[in-house]
Amino acid sequence: MNALKQRARALEDKFAHDEEFMFRARARRNALIGLWAAAVLHDKDPEAYARAVAAADVDAADGAFARLRQDFDAAGIELVDDELRGRMTSMLRDVAREMYEYA
Repeated sequence: MNALKQRARALEDKFAHDEEFMFRARARRNALIGLWAAAVLHDKDPEAYARAVAAADVDAADGAFARLRQDFDAAGIELVDDELRGRMTSMLRDVAREMYEYA
């Protein structure tokens, strides 16, 4: 029974580690996509905008996408949802790979 408890504990630890890793990767991705969007939107303070995009994802599920969509629409910049989601997915994949390689 002790081996079963150890196995369960190991699985719980791995799950917690994976969740923390993905949270950090999404936060990094959101900051990077915020910097990209700030350049496209010609924002005067790209760092502050990137932080706002990253914070939006913490406040609500899919908040970073919603914030970007709202800001692009308000600026009159046409960007298809699939293109924006594709860019976000690609950035997440790249960030996660980079984090994993340097961990």
